[in-house]
Amino acid sequence: MQALPSQPESLLLLETTSEDGKGSSTIHLNIGLQNGCLLRTTVDNVTGDMMDTRTRYLGTRPVRVFRVRSQNKDAVLCTSSRSWLLYHYQNRFHLTPLSYVTLESASSFSSEQCLEGIVAIAENTLRIMAVEKLGASFNHITYPLKFTPRRMIVHPLATSLMMIETDHAAYTTITLDKKRNDMADDIVRLATDMEEVELAKEIADVLRNNRPDETVYGAAKAAPGKWASVVRLLNVKSGEVLSLFELPQDEAAKW
Repeated sequence: MQALPSQPESLLLLETTSEDGKGSSTIHLNIGLQNGCLLRTTVDNVTGDMMDTRTRYLGTRPVRVFRVRSQNKDAVLCTSSRSWLLYHYQNRFHLTPLSYVTLESASSFSSEQCLEGIVAIAENTLRIMAVEKLGASFNHITYPLKFTPRRMIVHPLATSLMMIETDHAAYTTITLDKKRNDMADDIVRLATDMEEVELAKEIADVLRNNRPDETVYGAAKAAPGKWASVVRLLNVKSGEVLSLFELPQDEAAKW
């Protein structure tokens, strides 16, 4: 017997074996709770005792679990405010979010056209899908941004995102370049003899022509009340920045 932190919504027993098929099988009880959490506990094959319980928060809606087939193995499709796939791959379990609409129920099917398909219900529509590659993050792509993203919309005619980025206590690129040039001029101006002048010119050239890598050293911090903003148009398929418009210093972009 095991106490639960919330009322259960659905249950599913899943038996898994090692990748080579030679090891003993393990039974896991997957419990979807009404508080949006998924519990996975190991069940002893002989005594039926439950142990090694693990919990993961999946979303704001009650969690429902469904048995599906993927890569010739049983897997668990979990539905909440977001859908997840729990599967065993390379001798470990993976719980991966799906880049898809919110699903209500699902089941596996097999046909000539789709050997390992999943049929699901989303609102008032019937969806057919398939998981093609295990072990990969289905929806994880990182694109570096200059400032904190505040809002974004999808371009209606292209596969692009238009977003605004704004940070407080930050400088625009133009302002930073001007400050570096002013600092370089001051270094040269304050040099007193020929040796200092030559050294000052070298330092000034470095300041003018080399921007510090912000991913390594971090962005320069401005005084309170300073704002920097950009408007970016990003191709989400290729990651190419189609357009980048920088607003003047101290303008905080709003949408």
